[in-house]
Amino acid sequence: MIPFMNPDFLHLLRCPVTKQPLRLLETSEKESRGIPADEPALITVDGTRVYRAVNGMPVLLPPAMVEDVSAG
Repeated sequence: MIPFMNPDFLHLLRCPVTKQPLRLLETSEKESRGIPADEPALITVDGTRVYRAVNGMPVLLPPAMVEDVSAG
C-alpha cells in the first residue's frame, strides 16, 4: 500500500494553497482530468486542485512551483 493512501495518514494531508483536506481521486474522475487510471492522485474536497503522485509520493506543491521545477 502506498503510505498516503492509508486513511490514518491521508486525513493529515492538506492542499498547500487552499488548506482544504485532500481525498484520493477516484478512477472514474481520473479520465476526465487526463490522469492514467493506475496513477494515484489526490484532490481537494471541492474538486478544484489535483495533486499527482511521483514514485508513490504525492507532489504537494503549488501549481506554479511544479511548472518551474519541470521547466528546469
